[in-house]
Amino acid sequence: MTLTDAQRLKFQLFAHGLSITQDALRALKKAAGGQSLSSDDFASTSGIILRLEDEVWVNAPVSIYNPNFVVNSPYLLDHGQDGFVVRGEGLESRAQYWPQPAYHSQAGSDGLPLTNYVVTHGDRARLSPIHGCGMVCTFCDVPYGVRYGTKAIPAMVEAVGRAVADPLQPARHLLISGGTPRSADIGWLKDVYRAILTSYPSIDIDIMMVPVDDLLNIDELGLLGVHQLSINLELFSDDAARRFMPQKYRQGRNHYLDFIERSAVRLGAGRVRSMLMVGLEPPEETLLGVQAIVERGGVPVLSPFRPDPTTPLRSMAPPSAELMQSVFLSASEIVSKANARLGPSCVTCSHNTLTLVDVADIADGSKHHDHKLPYLV
Repeated sequence: MTLTDAQRLKFQLFAHGLSITQDALRALKKAAGGQSLSSDDFASTSGIILRLEDEVWVNAPVSIYNPNFVVNSPYLLDHGQDGFVVRGEGLESRAQYWPQPAYHSQAGSDGLPLTNYVVTHGDRARLSPIHGCGMVCTFCDVPYGVRYGTKAIPAMVEAVGRAVADPLQPARHLLISGGTPRSADIGWLKDVYRAILTSYPSIDIDIMMVPVDDLLNIDELGLLGVHQLSINLELFSDDAARRFMPQKYRQGRNHYLDFIERSAVRLGAGRVRSMLMVGLEPPEETLLGVQAIVERGGVPVLSPFRPDPTTPLRSMAPPSAELMQSVFLSASEIVSKANARLGPSCVTCSHNTLTLVDVADIADGSKHHDHKLPYLV
């Protein structure tokens, strides 16, 4: 694959972040309409969402939210008569900015911010039923933010409805994600899944969760209409898993792979995916993970490690652009041989993953989610 300037820029922005000129900052603030420039709600979504040329979507880290590694980036976001442009180190692309939805600054009927429950990125909202997490992975900010706790189901149902009906950025699909439940809350989380899936049958709803015993009933979720399951390996290397996510390591890699395989058989091809993090383990281990996921009927997703300022890994550097590009190209060869693709299938949702649309396929909407594009400036 020969990469365009915009595609190469995505890897560079993940590695170095983005500097913002004063003209661009004024334009961003005007477009944001008083809202924050970023939702800044999760390590991998802490940047500003841009759409570059060639359908390249990128969640670009900036110093406002990632001062721990974005310092004097050579890649600039500028603004002129023709709109936004990203340039640096001989690369250049026109750009469009994704402003946040209106509901992000609103409260629900319980008086709490709606973002206590749901946050939208691109055209997908993410519902987080749990405060904190029953597991502690040192690359993830969730366990370090707030104390563990569950949220009220009626408030979550309401928040999803507000996200779907947002006048500026309506959510066209949903991911139920967030922290891992403690054993006492497994039954409650099953009730959450049932409530959301039955309340919003007209949109695609995915569930991202650790395969905790007795939680994910594949057949029941399939009957309820779940669109996809996301069962994230995150790290394939035993050494890296032991170091960075000890609880998941103790569950065992085969536990995840077996669940992915069962899900792919019962739900069908393309309906279970698994994320691998690039930059915290040797690249050859990540590629072994890609192969293992594909062999079991899953869809691999590559996510670049982004050091979050609130985590113990705050001082680590992101992977280099060269490493990310190399892993992406090698992984693309692996999935191509299996007549598969890297996920996610929704182009907009690729903003925080090492996923690119083949330029030859851009006009072929049948190969990707056919969602209407979000509002962009």
